[in-house]
Amino acid sequence: MNKTIITISFVILSILLFSILRDSNKLQLHFLNIGQGDAILIRTPEGQNILIDGGPDNKLLAEIGKVLPWWEREIDYLVISHYHADHMMGFIEVLNKYKVRNVLVGAHLPDDFLYRVWVDKLEEKNIKPTIVKAGEQFIVSEDLIWQIILADSYNKDYNENSVVMRLSYKDQDFLFTGDLGQEGEEKLLASGFNLESEYLKVGHHGSRYSSSEAFLQAVQPKICIISSGIDNTHGHPHKEAVERLKDAGCQIKDTQDLGLISFEID
Repeated sequence: MNKTIITISFVILSILLFSILRDSNKLQLHFLNIGQGDAILIRTPEGQNILIDGGPDNKLLAEIGKVLPWWEREIDYLVISHYHADHMMGFIEVLNKYKVRNVLVGAHLPDDFLYRVWVDKLEEKNIKPTIVKAGEQFIVSEDLIWQIILADSYNKDYNENSVVMRLSYKDQDFLFTGDLGQEGEEKLLASGFNLESEYLKVGHHGSRYSSSEAFLQAVQPKICIISSGIDNTHGHPHKEAVERLKDAGCQIKDTQDLGLISFEID
């Protein structure tokens, strides 16, 4: 075999091996730059992929490709916080491109066109979603546990049906709130669950109707991540919410300013 080919092959194999081993002992969280919507990919040290929400369109696939190697084609848990287009439209193509092992949803069953399209796609892929309830835990390892802490289903406002989860890794905690508003935040405050978290995915893209003072006092976040699109028609994040986050002493990171926002936790 030609020495040049051997050398090139060795380099390629080395790169692949390095990519596989790189950061394998770290928790990775990626707040994907999908415009006005939510999409969060969590890569556990054990190699599990957890995808929370799917954004408004097929841009999700390109964003996933930026943080997962091309040969990685499995999503262990796909979580829908609620059935609004800016949180789930990208999932349609994800089901075509990736093997999705588990789909987790709240009990809300809307009667609209988008939901029927989603159900048809799940049936096509022979996937039966699992309805989660507050209190359920998913134990990945001794160091990594994530828990559902809210999963209402009866609100006319879909945002208030958002599945909320809290992930704990060693001494770091992460709270993912979907589009939860202040009504849902009040339920969380009364639930008895521990809300304290160093990292907060800010509710409803930084809407004025989320991130109440009482809620932020309970969470005590150090870093607050907002997922919002450039020049979005809603004006997210709203000034009032940003001021409350600042008053809580939180470092604010917004995808419309920074693009992809990633964290690696040892």
